[in-house]
Amino acid sequence: MVIMALDHVRDFTHYDAYLYDPLDATKTSVILYVTRWITHFCAPTFVLLTGVAASLLGKQRSKKQLFKFLLTRGLWLLIADLLIVSFSWSFNAPPHFMLFGVVAVIGVSMMILSLLIFLPNTIILIFGLIIVFFHNMLDNIHIANGTSLIWSQLHQQSLFVWGNHYNYVTGYPIIPWVGVVALGYCLGTLFQPEYEAAKRKKILRWIGLSAIILFFVLRYFNIYGNPTDWKHGENITASLMNFFNVLKYPPSLLYLLITLGPVLLLLSVLDSTRIRASNPLVIFGRVPLFYYIIHLYIIHLIATAIALATGHRFSDMVSDTFITGSEKLKGTYGVSLFWVYIIWMLLVIGLYPLCKWYANYKMRHKDWWWLSYL
Repeated sequence: MVIMALDHVRDFTHYDAYLYDPLDATKTSVILYVTRWITHFCAPTFVLLTGVAASLLGKQRSKKQLFKFLLTRGLWLLIADLLIVSFSWSFNAPPHFMLFGVVAVIGVSMMILSLLIFLPNTIILIFGLIIVFFHNMLDNIHIANGTSLIWSQLHQQSLFVWGNHYNYVTGYPIIPWVGVVALGYCLGTLFQPEYEAAKRKKILRWIGLSAIILFFVLRYFNIYGNPTDWKHGENITASLMNFFNVLKYPPSLLYLLITLGPVLLLLSVLDSTRIRASNPLVIFGRVPLFYYIIHLYIIHLIATAIALATGHRFSDMVSDTFITGSEKLKGTYGVSLFWVYIIWMLLVIGLYPLCKWYANYKMRHKDWWWLSYL
C-alpha cells in the first residue's frame, strides 16, 4: 500500500509521466524505471491475499455466510471503484469518466470466488492454475480499441468513448486476476492455525523459488508467457530493462511469476517475524479501502495545487480520461522525480494519523456493520 502510493504520486505529479512510459528503455532512466517497476508487486499481492483472507474467513463462517459476504463485499467494491475511486482520478463525475481498476477487479474476483468456494479445493486449485498458466493463449485474439466491451473486460485493456465526454477504461481485465484470487484461496490453507509453521515456510519458499526460476527460463528463451518477446538493448542496462518489462494489463504469466514469486518468499520470511499492532504498516492494513480512497483524493488535490502554482487552471486537472492522457498538461506541467519522492513520503506520514484514527473508530464501533464496508 505504501509502494502503491508512490506510483500514484508519480502518475499525478511527475513531469515525464505525461510524455512517455517509464518502462520504455529508450526514454527512461534507471531510477524512474525502478520507481515504476517495484510497484508491480502491489496489485498481484492485493489479489492473492484477498483469496487468502477469504480462506481464513471461511474457517469462522459457514459456506453460505462466506458466499454472502464475498458476493456483497465484491459488489460494493465494484460500485465504489466505478463511482468513488473513478472520481478521485478525474475530478469529473461519473459517467464522464469511469475506470475499472484494481478495486473493481478485486470486487468481481470476490464475486466469482463466492461461487467457487462450493467446489473442492483441488478443483479450485486446478482452475486457478489453468487460468494463470494458459490465459496468455488468448493473446492472439485482438479487437479494435473500444469495440467489444465484453472482451475488453475479460482480457484486453481498452478505452470506450460514448458521445464527446463519456469515457470508460477497462484497466484491469478480469480473467487472469480470477485465477490469482483462486490460487490465493487455496494458499490460505497453509495459514490455518493448525498448519505446521515449518512446513508452511518450506512450501512458500519452494513455490516462490520455482516461480522465479520458471520466469527466467521462459523469459530468457522467449518461450511463452508474455505477449511480446524481450530483445537486447543498446547496453546491458537497456537489455535488463527490456527483459523485466512484462505486461501488467492484463497480467501475463511472466508478470505474475516475477511478482508473486518474491512475494511468497517474503511471506516465508515474515512468517516468524513478530510485528507490533501499533506498527504503521499494520495500521494501514487495517483500513485498506479507506487508505486507498483517501490517498487518491489527497494526491489529486496536491497535483491541483501544483498546477495552479505553475500557471494552470483548476479545470486543467479535471479530465474525462486517465490523468496522464491529458493533452492540457503534456509538456507544461509536473515536478522532478526528486519531488515525487518528497511528496510521497510526506503523504504517507500524513496518512498515518488519519488511518490510525479511523482504525480505532472502527474498533470502538464494531456493532456498526456498515463500517466493515469502509
